[in-house]
Amino acid sequence: MKARPIKVQEQMSFIPGQSFYFVFFKGEDGSSYRTCLSPSCGNFKRWAPIINQVRAGLEIWLDGLILRGRRLIDADSMFKVIS
Repeated sequence: MKARPIKVQEQMSFIPGQSFYFVFFKGEDGSSYRTCLSPSCGNFKRWAPIINQVRAGLEIWLDGLILRGRRLIDADSMFKVIS
């Protein structure tokens, strides 16, 4: 699946001093999707550059995302950046 990350929202965790991130996407089908990322998880290193690019306002597309549920992108997806 191809999708463009459009927004990053930081949320405070129930654990004091820790936070996690929601990343919202627009799919090539026009639907909205999201994933949840935590700096304490190993997959966060893979996603960190994407979070920074979205915050900088760069438009990128990701390919290879895997859906879990109706509108939830698996944070363990092995994606690649396309333009």
